[in-house]
Amino acid sequence: MYRLGWPGAALLAGIGIPLLIKVEIIHDTEANVYVATSPDLTGLVVEAETLDELEKEVWELVPELLTLDKPMLRTKTVTHVSFFQPPVAV
Repeated sequence: MYRLGWPGAALLAGIGIPLLIKVEIIHDTEANVYVATSPDLTGLVVEAETLDELEKEVWELVPELLTLDKPMLRTKTVTHVSFFQPPVAV
């Protein structure tokens, strides 16, 4: 597996190597929602009230954003999404 944000990702995806998309999740305490963004996939910004809803929305958007952001990738590119919550500063 190779991370989408790394150099050569489109080339490797073209030969069948699965891509990993890193998604960072934070909890906005003021709005009481979870927010997901990705350094690997331009335009991925999703918010939802629960983590389950957030994950579902991210999975729905990934194929569309891949097509828009990385048109050189085949539409059948195998992708894996890694959800990650940074540690909260105390």
